[in-house]
Amino acid sequence: MRPRRWQRDLVALAAAATLGCTQVGEEELRQEPDRPNVVLVVLDTTRADTLSAYGYPKPTSPSLESLAQQGARFDQAMTTDFWTLPAHASLLTGEYPRVHQATSETNRLPRRATTLAEYLLRAGYRTRAYVSNAWIGGDRGFGQGFEAYIETWKSNPGATDDYRFDLAGVEGASAWANEMADAGENFFLFLNLNSAHMPYSPEVMSLVDLSPEPRPIERTRMLRKVKGMWAYLGGSYALTEEDFEILEDLYTAEILMVDRLVGRLADSLDRQGILDDTVFIVTADHGENLGDHGMVDHLLSMYETTIRVPLIIRYPPSFPAKSQRQELVSLIDIVPTVLHLCGLGDRYPALAARSLARPDRASHEFVIAENDRPMNGIGLMEANFPDFDLRKIDRRMRMLRTEQHKLIWHDDGEIELYDLIADPAELNDLSSLDPELGSRLLGMLETWEQAQAAAAPPAALDVTDPKLREQLRALGYLE
Repeated sequence: MRPRRWQRDLVALAAAATLGCTQVGEEELRQEPDRPNVVLVVLDTTRADTLSAYGYPKPTSPSLESLAQQGARFDQAMTTDFWTLPAHASLLTGEYPRVHQATSETNRLPRRATTLAEYLLRAGYRTRAYVSNAWIGGDRGFGQGFEAYIETWKSNPGATDDYRFDLAGVEGASAWANEMADAGENFFLFLNLNSAHMPYSPEVMSLVDLSPEPRPIERTRMLRKVKGMWAYLGGSYALTEEDFEILEDLYTAEILMVDRLVGRLADSLDRQGILDDTVFIVTADHGENLGDHGMVDHLLSMYETTIRVPLIIRYPPSFPAKSQRQELVSLIDIVPTVLHLCGLGDRYPALAARSLARPDRASHEFVIAENDRPMNGIGLMEANFPDFDLRKIDRRMRMLRTEQHKLIWHDDGEIELYDLIADPAELNDLSSLDPELGSRLLGMLETWEQAQAAAAPPAALDVTDPKLREQLRALGYLE
């Protein structure tokens, strides 16, 4: 039984007080009885083409395959940056980094930004998050609008077993959703599952038999512990083609582990009888390089391996089963989609993004990804590799992607240009062969930038908390 309206109104009033609202109108308090719950799951560091749900030959994502069969799979979903903090900010605000200003130069989401959790809390939804990645901590502004923002990694700072943190998050989320279902409360549940991020969990060693042939066990154990790209970029170690194959085995085995957690959460909601009344969204903040373009990790890469992400939405009233959507979409489209499905699309400011649940929506002519100067990486390379040429990384990057072409722009004047239909692996740079196309796409990017109402960036947030520093060091962001 759902709570009486006066009970819901008290929740909304408390939410408004939390948000600093001074006046709440009748429309702000009304919670319609047929509104869906919302579950948003981010599979941190998961590229679409390593999921069997997207055609990968190994069975890496049976749970996502099942969800896609029950809903819609978006084949051309793009993130807005190649790393966690800006991409999550776009996902939760519906804005590009140029607008929300949570970047590699600020390291925080400004308080002036409005998150999906704030929109829903204000409308009477209960809100909760479980996150495993320290970059999107509450101290960085990502807890805005959540009644409880639970950072699972804090249970053991410095540990690297993200799978254990993810498991704790799924168990806690399932229990809380059950409480909300029993109370008849509409809820918004956000999970960040970080298992696919380097270094990989010890449990992954039992699953590397996904490979068609055995791998050298000692080398595999060593590669499991690789943290990221900075030491590789600095020349501390080298990787062979076989090493890249082993890394792919480890990575896809880790994806299978986290896929099982997604299935566990969906099954829990189904047993509670609320899955069909829930907008269940699974996506990723960015992908990963596994030797592609000679790179590991995901930083400094605007290629499809890091920019193209999975997006699956299960909600039977609006997304027919077995739908395969081919239009170009962005993570910024999640916020207007959820608000539309929750009946809130007309009550909040119009966003540049578009609801994916509206059949009359115009398709994106292009989508954007952008990254500012990688200040954390610059500092790390200066401290640990003083002979490294910082000009290789100390630059801003922008990407403009249409359905066929991609432009990658660097602020030192370098551009890259690819035909994604003829060259899906982005191996043949056309910038010198088709300068007319490059000029046209560059003009589109410049026009887009001029049209953005970018706010002044907030002061940069230093990574000073010792527990946070230890966790980021464990993940390879600091040394």
